[in-house]
Amino acid sequence: MGVAIACGSIGRGDTPVSARRNRWHATIAGHTPIRGPARIAWTARKHWPINRSMQTSDRATRSEEPQFVAESAEMRRLLDLVTRAAGSEATVLIQGETGTGKELIARTIHRKSPRHAGPFVAVNCGAYTDSLLASELFGHKRGAYTGAVSDRAGVFEAASRGTVFLDEIGAMSPTMQIKVLRVLQERIVTRVGASEERPVDVRVVAATNADLVELVRSRDFREDLYYRVKVITCRIPPLRDRRDDIKPLVDHFLEYFSRAADKQDVRLAPATERVLLECDWPGNVRQLRGEVEQIVAMADTGAVIEPEHLSEELLSDRVAPSPEPTPKADATYQQLLDAWTREVVADRLAGCGGNITKTAQSLDISRSTLYALLKKYGMHGQDG
Repeated sequence: MGVAIACGSIGRGDTPVSARRNRWHATIAGHTPIRGPARIAWTARKHWPINRSMQTSDRATRSEEPQFVAESAEMRRLLDLVTRAAGSEATVLIQGETGTGKELIARTIHRKSPRHAGPFVAVNCGAYTDSLLASELFGHKRGAYTGAVSDRAGVFEAASRGTVFLDEIGAMSPTMQIKVLRVLQERIVTRVGASEERPVDVRVVAATNADLVELVRSRDFREDLYYRVKVITCRIPPLRDRRDDIKPLVDHFLEYFSRAADKQDVRLAPATERVLLECDWPGNVRQLRGEVEQIVAMADTGAVIEPEHLSEELLSDRVAPSPEPTPKADATYQQLLDAWTREVVADRLAGCGGNITKTAQSLDISRSTLYALLKKYGMHGQDG
């Protein structure tokens, strides 16, 4: 079932922001330190009884690879849409399977938005009961329930002038959906056990592993809340539908983890690259990232990674190659020639890192001839 993210803003007017991309890499590293009221609200989080997964501070983010690698035409269009959406305060609905980079898209919107200097706070809505989730989101008054020994601001107050990321919003109960809808509409919160209404100024980003349209039809998700978050729609294609991104992502993660582990010259054999390109990647980019991390962790400096070094799960998930990889016993001369040509082109393309120009030069053929062969055999490469 698909995944949806919604990004909405509360309490600010539209303000255009400039954003640039370098070779279609949406760089999200580096941002302005939090100052003033936003810093006060951000510091208040240390008083929250929250789990580590919620504490998505900028310091934690900087330990991650700082680029959204996107070479395919589909992702270039998506990132262009994300850049334009971030410049406004319009609500954004992002749809995609698990592992496609939903939170990274949400962070990119936050960092390219007028709220980039404010905090980005994440809450997993599916990890709490209604009463605990209400306390986390809206705060509580002293004595509101057993253990509430002092007044405490909730996420919506503490993330003032920033972004609140509500993960798994589809897991919210109807009661909590009504309360969140009220925040989106009225831009106010009421702490648990209190009667005073407090204004809030945040952008809301929500994610779910469920199909919101189906949840609306089954009356498990409020239709008014759904339309409140659906203004601009961005769809993240699964990795299997944008295979042009696999090789750049592999190179990116290989460099990142090799540098982190201080291992030099860890390389993939051409056959290994071919296996990675043929995999279906049901876990999308998250699965690919984990596979490369495992490769680097088990490799020695200067190692050449062969297919047998890959995980058993990945090898079993490998997609069947293009039609007619092996000719039949009664194949004609032309069929035999096609099978041999296909194998040579595939090996040379992998050995050249998918680069069309280098592959054509190594085969001593023109680029147009190579393009025709790639189209004939259902292969893909990169211009360069």
